[in-house]
Amino acid sequence: MKVNNVIIVNDFNYIQGGASKVAIDTARLLKEAGLKVYFFSAVNKKDDEIEGIKYITTNQQEALKEKNKIKGMLNGIYNFKAKKEFKKLLQNFNKENTIIHVHGWTKALSSSVFDIAFKMNFKIVLTLHDYFTACPNGGYFDYKENKICKRKPLSWQCIKCNCDSRNYAFKIYRIIRQFVQNKIVKLPTKLQYAIGISDLSINVLKPTLNPNIKLEKIYNPIEFDKNEEMVDASKNEYYLYVGRISKEKGVDIFCKAITELNLKGIAVGDGSEKERLEKEYPNIEFTGWKNKEEVKKYMKNARVLIFPSLWYEGAPLTPLEAMSIGIPCLISEYCSGKEYIKDGENGFVFSNLEDLEEKILKLSNCKNFNMKMDMYSKNNYTENLFKFYNNMLEE
Repeated sequence: MKVNNVIIVNDFNYIQGGASKVAIDTARLLKEAGLKVYFFSAVNKKDDEIEGIKYITTNQQEALKEKNKIKGMLNGIYNFKAKKEFKKLLQNFNKENTIIHVHGWTKALSSSVFDIAFKMNFKIVLTLHDYFTACPNGGYFDYKENKICKRKPLSWQCIKCNCDSRNYAFKIYRIIRQFVQNKIVKLPTKLQYAIGISDLSINVLKPTLNPNIKLEKIYNPIEFDKNEEMVDASKNEYYLYVGRISKEKGVDIFCKAITELNLKGIAVGDGSEKERLEKEYPNIEFTGWKNKEEVKKYMKNARVLIFPSLWYEGAPLTPLEAMSIGIPCLISEYCSGKEYIKDGENGFVFSNLEDLEEKILKLSNCKNFNMKMDMYSKNNYTENLFKFYNNMLEE
């Protein structure tokens, strides 16, 4: 039996972040490949729907944006409406030729969607975009100490640690949500199929998952035109950061390196640290949030893209998008994006501020870069998904 129907599950049916973008791209690519595609979400934007895809939504808010905070908290822990609507949907499908592909569930749908799908014995695959199957805050990152967290999730050391980006009360909410997910839904241990998006994230998460899980690495797809002329980055002047302006993203390191080397720097994006960094580094241009086309223009005029992330980060798309047009990248050793780099060919991996400054100077003397992007193409992604889906149904 071959796959005929794919149900994409994601909190949002519009681009809200990296996981949502991949979920939407996946739905579109599978539809173009001839499959019947259904998109199940909680938060819905009618204008963002793709023709030819059937949308089903619970028409709810993101849990944290509910006016009734208690209702929002309860939905975040276990969304009964999502469970009911998902059950109603699944009753129309044949388990023998249907795959459920989950991308995001923690912001609105909750793990209740796994619960009903497990009970109805459907084949489910989860793309591991983040670390929420194991870590309560989803990142293995201590926001108070501003460094990667090595504590065992849900251990006493984890529970008592105030590591959340908001406050300890929110950490307790996330612990309860994780407990329900692990003990009642049994998501990590019951899951039989998963897609890892980098070696680093697979190595971090595999010990926490079902020991018999079928776990395949499939890189997220990016949009690039093979016929597009590559940029001669050596003729460009400024050094670029693109992304959320927050602590775990390491934007401080970018600002310090550019300032100490007396170079021109531009930071594209928004976030909690933007106002502070603007005051501390008036020499850096902070553009705020920009749309996709505007970001690409900034990339085309950049000498180097610097990606200084301090946390594991699943598989960032931004460096790939820069490399696809010929812009070399400097990527932190903490981030899984380092797997994209072949030193001297398309950039360098750096370990700290001093190393970043040395690599900036070293990269400034390079003129020709070898950018191999085929493994991140949409065709490669779709082919790998079909193979994985069909293997799931054959078992």
